[in-house]
Amino acid sequence: MKTDTDRVVPKVLLNEEGKPLRVMYLAPYAPDGPDFSVKPYRGNGGYPQYHHSIYNLLREIGCEVYSSSKPYAILQAKGNVDYVFSLLNRIPMENPEIFISSYCEFARIPYLGAPPNIRAVAEDKWLMKLVFGELGLPVAKGCMFSKSASLPQIPPPTFANVQRFFVKKRFGAASDCITEENIAESWSDAADCAAKLSAQGHDAMVEEFCPGKDYTVPVVGGETPLVLGFVRPGSDKKDGIITGDLKLHDHLGYAWADDLPETIQNDIRNDVATIWNALGPIDYFRLDYRLDEATGTRRLIEMNICCYIGKSGPFVMGAQRLGWSHGDLMKIILQYSFDRQRHSRPLSRCMI
Repeated sequence: MKTDTDRVVPKVLLNEEGKPLRVMYLAPYAPDGPDFSVKPYRGNGGYPQYHHSIYNLLREIGCEVYSSSKPYAILQAKGNVDYVFSLLNRIPMENPEIFISSYCEFARIPYLGAPPNIRAVAEDKWLMKLVFGELGLPVAKGCMFSKSASLPQIPPPTFANVQRFFVKKRFGAASDCITEENIAESWSDAADCAAKLSAQGHDAMVEEFCPGKDYTVPVVGGETPLVLGFVRPGSDKKDGIITGDLKLHDHLGYAWADDLPETIQNDIRNDVATIWNALGPIDYFRLDYRLDEATGTRRLIEMNICCYIGKSGPFVMGAQRLGWSHGDLMKIILQYSFDRQRHSRPLSRCMI
């Protein structure tokens, strides 16, 4: 797959009037004036520091930044900013991830990520599995149970000959609610775990457990998608799974997977091309795999849009290998995102 690794890093991000890009920055711990310091920690991992660092980075690359942690701030965006950079993925409502992008489409404001329908597919792990399976991508066998449905006493036919299972929420991020107990050694254990999620008000997914190790693949959008590399997230948990506490509190970092066989690297690059042709454009996204090194079997577990893009993550790791700083990476993503959307705006009409 062709990639445009020789992209030019913009010197400065400008709006259509040739002035610094005006950005509305939204995140749960984004600064709210008049106090623009890091917000108090509320037991949610490193999010306060992360969200504050992105606020500072947007300012450092020359953007005129308006910051808020409140979702209703988006109602003031039209006419006041050129672009919306939202990491506000958690709002107390059903399917919150598509709220900001949907409003931006309504108001015709360029925004970070992907169209609402594509974002919805990525955030719904069951729909994602169905779409990826239809595209011929390698996904684990699975089934979905609504929080209002009872689980069968025996495995559905989908799971014929499956010995181990993995249970998780249908919706959610940061490995929320995942512990080592989500690995089920029997259908009875899987049903018990799914029932616990249901009791907490969640739809549950039960999948075939995939042996091997987790691999993460950061991808940046462009004329062609750019794979920034292949990395392994650290884990000291059972079977090397990534649990919620690892994601939020005890992150063991990432290591380059340079020893990944070239055939598998090429297969993953082909997966990226397939996803891009079917669902793109997307400003940046991450693919998560489980790879069984003994058999060479890969399973695509998740796609995440508007995911972690902090300095300790795989995106910045990959950017640095190309000689880009954190700010360079952000400029490249924002310039592509802004350009692709402002060119399409004359095709739609604002209803406000």
